[in-house]
This record gives sequence, C-alpha cells and structure tokens, in this order.
Amino acid sequence: MKLNKLTKGIILGLVVTSAPALAVETATEFHGYLKSGLLLNGDGTRSNSLGLFTNYGKFRLGNEQNTKIELLPTFKFTTDEGTWAKVRTNLTHETTCTADWNCQDGDKHDIQFREGFVEMGGFSFSPESVFWAGKRYSSSNTSNHQYDWEYIQYNGTGGGVDKVDVGFAKMDVGIYAFMPSDRNNENPTDTTIQGYSDDLSLNVWFKKIADTGLDVQFVAHSMEEHSWHQGAATDGFGATGVYNFDGFYGVANGYSRIAVQYGQGLASGDSLGKNGWGFANSEDTKSTRVVFDGLANLSESWELSTFAFYQSDSDYSPWSNWSDPSTVGYDRDSFAIGVRPHNQITTNFAMQYELGYEHIKEDKVDGADGGFYKVTIAPTLMLETGFWARPQIRAFVTYAKWDDEAASKIDSGYTRNGDTDTLNFGVQAEVWF
Repeated sequence: MKLNKLTKGIILGLVVTSAPALAVETATEFHGYLKSGLLLNGDGTRSNSLGLFTNYGKFRLGNEQNTKIELLPTFKFTTDEGTWAKVRTNLTHETTCTADWNCQDGDKHDIQFREGFVEMGGFSFSPESVFWAGKRYSSSNTSNHQYDWEYIQYNGTGGGVDKVDVGFAKMDVGIYAFMPSDRNNENPTDTTIQGYSDDLSLNVWFKKIADTGLDVQFVAHSMEEHSWHQGAATDGFGATGVYNFDGFYGVANGYSRIAVQYGQGLASGDSLGKNGWGFANSEDTKSTRVVFDGLANLSESWELSTFAFYQSDSDYSPWSNWSDPSTVGYDRDSFAIGVRPHNQITTNFAMQYELGYEHIKEDKVDGADGGFYKVTIAPTLMLETGFWARPQIRAFVTYAKWDDEAASKIDSGYTRNGDTDTLNFGVQAEVWF
C-alpha cells in the first residue's frame, strides 16, 4: 500500500508539472534490482551472512540472507532544441535497513527514498556536460559484484556538474552533504555556531586523463564537532587513483582495474573512498588501500571473476574519547582475496563456484588476528548465457571456517558454542532490469 501511494504521488506530481510544456517530448523508463533468498546452516536454523569486515563487503555467493528491492522510475524530458532533463527516484526496501537510508520508524523496514534528483544537459554553452542537484549516488561510484562492496561510494544531497571538458581530461565536480539518519540534527560542540553537524564533502574527479584509462579523484571533508563526540575529526582529505585496463590486465578479454586510495581524518577508516562514515575518527587517523578488480573471459563456457584488496589503518579507534590525551588509536591491517569461476554448461544452466579468504590483524590488546575462508558451489538456472546474465535462480552449498583469533569478527550466531566452522545451504533469486 505504501508503495502504491508513493508511486502514484510521484507520477501525478510529474504529470502536473510537465503538462504545460507541450513542446517537450517525454519518455518513461523503469529499472530495478531484486535479490532474495534463504540461508540455513547444518542445524536447520536461519543464518546470517559471514565475513570479517562489517562495514566493507563479503564474498557473496551462497552468503546472503536478506531481501533487497530497488525500484528506479525515471522520466526524461527533451526539447526541440536538444536540451534535456532526467528525473529519477530510487525506492528501496531491505530486510536490514542501514542508518544512511534515513529510516524513519522503529522497525526500519519501510520503503526508503535513497535518491531523488534532477539531471540536465544539452546546453549550447557546454553540450556534453551534465548538471545535477538533489539526493543522488555519485556517477563515479564503483563496486565489485563478487565481494558486494562499493569501494568508491559518494552518496548524499547536493549538486554539481559531470563531464566538463578541461582539455587533458573530463572533470566531475560536486558537493555532498551526508549524515546517517541516527545522527541527524545533532548540534555542534561550539554553542556559538548555528545549525547542525553534517559531513560536507567537495568531490573532484579527472577522468580518462590524456585519453588513457587513468582517473584521479580528490575529496575534502568538513564537519563541525558533535557535542556527543568531542575531540573527533572535523576535517579530512582523500585521494583515489584508478587505472582501467584494456581487457583483463592485458592478458585476456574482459575488464580489470586497479584502485589506490588514501585518506586521513574524516576521509579515513570506514570512510575511505566514501563520505559520511568518518565522524568517529581522530584527526590523525590515516588509511591506505589498494584494490584489484576484474573479470576474465577465458572461453565460450568459462569466465573468472577476481577480487582482492589490502588496507592499512593507523591511529584507528573509532568512537574513542578523542578529547582524552591518553586515548591512543591502534594499527589495523586487513585484506581479502577471492575468485568466482562461472562455467556455462548449457544456455539455461551454469555451475558457479567461489573461493574467498579474508584476514584481519588489530595491533591492540585482545585485538583480532586471524583469517576466514569460504567455499561455495552454486548450480544456477538462467535464461541467457554469461556471468552477468540475469535473472538467476541459484541453489548453493557453502562451507566456511575461521581462526579462533578472528572469532570476535564473526556473527555470534555461529560462534555461540565455540564453533569455528559452518556448513550452510539455501536458494536465492537475483535480477536487475
């Protein structure tokens, strides 16, 4: 019922607004994404996803228990002069609604508006540029499907312009305001300042530098200190370099990229490559990350997805009392590496396999220092061939094992009896359109 009311309201508002502009040609698109499945363990009870890094990704095949639905109604307006505007909303529901979705009620299961923005372009003074304003995911967000992680993710409310020709590259520039909903409307520590604390970030990208695969990004963050977290970071700086290869690292067909990221203060730790999650860091927190992300087309029947990252954090201790001089952050090193072979048996049937390993070392008393691996086999039904073909229905069996020294990072439903491994199984559907 909520979806019907919201969708009808959006469509009615757009129709009323655009009705007087009879010379404007309109078009409607409707895209979306859905994943849903059942994840059980060997005891026949429901299980949660497995991984060491709560705020990062996980090797997802045979390792997802949640339902997520994304609906993306999009309306395009084009004039006879060639100028255009695109209006998009993003209606999302997930069984686990995270804080950055601006969840409103107690159960956090409502439909959320994760995006609502307007893009405009085709102007004679800058025909290739795209101007935007509203609540939007950055067009530069970059994720790995296998690891289920956007290692470049800038979301929020703001405005900017993409694809500006600056000669040696195309430039994207935008400003974003972002704060998880459970921290909205918090007053700054300085009582002489009006308003509320928000992570404001200026994001600048230079893409296809000198007509190569090199992209470079710089981001600057600023946020007034919160009254509930004195001494925490109030600014930050980050940089990312991405090189997009031609094919799979030049040795096979497919795609591949290497990303190198650095951040300090608000741009470090869990907010490295992101905005809005660094407000618990100290000014001295520093982070470096390298990511290897690719997919190789090995033959007509075999494809191989690969992913790896390594991250080093110094003076990392989020949510510490940074106003206390005795508070000392710790060093943390973490990495993950994995492969997912996809074997197309027939047009409508494939076998998928996944092997992934994760490791974390925290240089502090009682810190985690160990690894975790999982292996999955997933027979898959599909309508077309290929790694990216959707819809898919998968049955799967997953075995996972972890070191005792890493057990504190594993979901407590698995470790309550001192176990260090699990056999999971289930079924999942996934589609995008």
